[in-house]
Amino acid sequence: MDGYVRKRGDKWYYSFELSSPDGKRKRIERVGGRTKKEANSALLLALAEYKSSGLVFIESDVPFGFIFNHFIKNEAELSRKYSTIKRYKSLYKNHLSAFENKPIVSISAEQLQTFLSSKKETLSPEYIKSMYNLLVVIFKYALRMNRIKFNPMDNIKAPKKQTNNSAIKVYTNEELKILSDRLLSTNLHMPFQLGINLGVRAGECYGLRWSDFDFENNTVKIERQLQRYDNIWCFTTLKTQNSYRTIKFSDKFRNYLLAHMEKVEQNKSHFGKMYKRNVVKDEESGELIIVDDFMNVKENGEMLNTYSHKVISRIAKKELSIDFKYHNLRHTHATILLEGGLNPKYIQMRLGHAKLEFTLKLYTHLTNSMSDEASKLLNSKLEI
Repeated sequence: MDGYVRKRGDKWYYSFELSSPDGKRKRIERVGGRTKKEANSALLLALAEYKSSGLVFIESDVPFGFIFNHFIKNEAELSRKYSTIKRYKSLYKNHLSAFENKPIVSISAEQLQTFLSSKKETLSPEYIKSMYNLLVVIFKYALRMNRIKFNPMDNIKAPKKQTNNSAIKVYTNEELKILSDRLLSTNLHMPFQLGINLGVRAGECYGLRWSDFDFENNTVKIERQLQRYDNIWCFTTLKTQNSYRTIKFSDKFRNYLLAHMEKVEQNKSHFGKMYKRNVVKDEESGELIIVDDFMNVKENGEMLNTYSHKVISRIAKKELSIDFKYHNLRHTHATILLEGGLNPKYIQMRLGHAKLEFTLKLYTHLTNSMSDEASKLLNSKLEI
């Protein structure tokens, strides 16, 4: 039941045989599009429909849910990261399944705009933008599969993501010292130090291994992150291509790391065979791997993870009256460097931001003050 395509006049048609209880052969033929490629795509979709449901949908019957599942299986699983597919499925299950049984050709731009607008009261602009992006992807896929004649999402106004700079918390030197002193005797001091000295994201921090560090050149390679999927900790790819980077660190931090490494070796010797060897899953290969050189571990070698810094938040709030979020160490790191006069382009590369515009927008409060300093500098230097 493989089917075939052929050209008749100025159109391409697809055709395949249906199974019949009485053994008689029955062949259907439908318009697949104006090109051979469109007809082949339509044939594949029609065959998938028939094999999964036993039905041959006419164009107006194909439900939104079927198109979504076909997209996941035949495109997303071949080209998207596991984390992206998981996000797609979550968005569909929790929200977009409202369209599940609706024929995709019957879904209008007005319905889609009303649907997205109705979410403004309960969901963040960022989350609504994620739904918008997935709808664009699904309808583009349906268009390529020749299941719709036009994309209703072309007429939908995209919600804007809001960057609330006022929500960015930058810790003072006094707050950093208070936090550091309190955490010094705990295994949470290392992730704290990595955050403020390297400006890494939480997942990047807990994915670091000793083998990532070059102590001769005072550099560390950021090559993975640690995330939890399907109840197992996984090494996953980074957020964007720019997130793969090499970060230079100070001599002072190098000495701290080497002293900590010595403590780790002492713990390994003390616990012997009882020293924990951690198992994580590699997202790309799907294989389980043993890791015994995590940077962030307890005394017995058990790895810390992205849940661990929630403990720092509780300690900071209850004992120190400091509102702590791990990502704010990253903001503080960037602010220190920008206030020190480093080039914003370098800051972008160091943080692993995809675009310089994002870095500048995120730290508008600093770039504005830098503009004031530039004006003062020009006033003092120009004598014409």
